[in-house]
Amino acid sequence: MQLYPNITPYHDFHLSVGSGHQIHVQEFGAPAGLPVVICHGGPGMGLHADNCRFFDPTRYRIILYSQRGCGQSTPHLTSANTTTELVADLDYLRTYLGLEKWVLSGGSWGATLCLLYAIEHTQHVHGLILRGTFLATSADFQWLYSRHGAAAHFYPELYARFSQELPDVASIFAFYRRQLNDDNQINANHFAKLWCQWENVLSHGKQQHQWGLSSPQLGLNMARLMVHYFTAQCFITDNFIGEHYKKISKIPTWFIHGRHDLVCRFNAVQHLAEQLNAQLLILDGVGHGVDSNVYLAAVRRAADLMWIKLSRNRCKD
Repeated sequence: MQLYPNITPYHDFHLSVGSGHQIHVQEFGAPAGLPVVICHGGPGMGLHADNCRFFDPTRYRIILYSQRGCGQSTPHLTSANTTTELVADLDYLRTYLGLEKWVLSGGSWGATLCLLYAIEHTQHVHGLILRGTFLATSADFQWLYSRHGAAAHFYPELYARFSQELPDVASIFAFYRRQLNDDNQINANHFAKLWCQWENVLSHGKQQHQWGLSSPQLGLNMARLMVHYFTAQCFITDNFIGEHYKKISKIPTWFIHGRHDLVCRFNAVQHLAEQLNAQLLILDGVGHGVDSNVYLAAVRRAADLMWIKLSRNRCKD
């Protein structure tokens, strides 16, 4: 199954959301179609137009945006930048666009944000399409960054370099927070490279030899935002989503997850899907990154099926 073709946005703008922050927004597809907003991962990555290609542009009104401090949103700061503010920004965007309800889609941290928004604003959510879902529990951070976690067992030599032989997750986060905010840009960029390479290895199973994404500053900004959020456990209490899942139990939800995902624990998502009686597409032999045809086809299939389901619901109404 191929993805939908590349398309250009029909609306591209910046929206002021308070505290000096402006978020970058793009709209694609059918202006009168079923609205879907795509929440990117990271925290810190910024919007990527290829995410439009999971959705039929003749049926969906596709909304991409970069969260505070990411991509072309300005400024690139961690101040006034918490999960509470990101959820509020999403709902402000919905109101600004004149939408009563929309579908939310996202991967990894983007899926976390979708779930948190749905818990807070259930009445405004048609459905959820989530891939490689990160639940931001203490167990998830241990899985990713602890010397006892799965990632360290798969890549022990890389973990030793990444962790700087520090004893626990809190120490690693504190260390990187200091280094990434060092006035010495050479030092800050060095540790941003270590941070982003560890993320890339876990996501794609290979090291990123061409450092800097499109520029070293973008890599540094992404690393700073991730450490800012992860140091505060994404500004939510432990197992917040698991304790509030009943609020979203009536929302049509698709989870797509690779069984071999080293970033986001499959068993935790499987348990949540069972609690929600949600659809779960399990991708055997697949990890976290959407760089496999199996993953790409599964997300497109979920988007197509969500449109069919919601269209039928509208007919019944």
